[in-house]
Amino acid sequence: MAEYTTAALVEAELKASASFGASTSPTLTQVTTWITEESAQINQDAGRVFESTSYSDVINYDGYDQITLKHAPVIDVTRVLYTTADLGTSSYALDNTAIEDTHYTRFDERGVIEVLPSWTNLREGLKTVQVDYTAGYATTPLEIQKLATKMVAKRVIDTQIQNDLEQKASGKSVSVGSINIVKSAEFGVNNFKRLGEEIQTLKSELSKNFGVHRFTNY
Repeated sequence: MAEYTTAALVEAELKASASFGASTSPTLTQVTTWITEESAQINQDAGRVFESTSYSDVINYDGYDQITLKHAPVIDVTRVLYTTADLGTSSYALDNTAIEDTHYTRFDERGVIEVLPSWTNLREGLKTVQVDYTAGYATTPLEIQKLATKMVAKRVIDTQIQNDLEQKASGKSVSVGSINIVKSAEFGVNNFKRLGEEIQTLKSELSKNFGVHRFTNY
């Protein structure tokens, strides 16, 4: 699974004076685990993954001039196969290859294959088309990276505030082992509130910018 931020980016967000390691609190291992967890949470909230992934869609063609793939944006189409026989017959096989710009064209951002008029032997029916393709993002979108970084940074700070309260030392600096982040007086009133607000704003933009509803025939 893709991880949408790094420990170094979290350190930069926290303005840390040293790097996470085996002896810091939280440790580098803990932060790495949080990065994995928050990346998975982003995937769940968005209903998609923000990495490059290979797919193979077998499609029930309904006769319309557009075939909507399950995933978008499309990075590349490896091949488009089709059959000229009905499913369940002895001659059924997805063994014909459609040619781009002859039989079809692509709208990658929408994840759509448009059937051209020259694709005359494409028939309606169950499992008549197979599209092998790569979709997603070759690099993590900056908005996703930013959200993941701030979500992990908040977990680091939450942990330190809890430790601070437990030790009844809320007037001291909030630290990650030897990493000095910020004085709690400034952090509690301003930075922590701002961080939470930024996370909520980025989450709302996540559904707005990446929450694509797809209507497909499968």
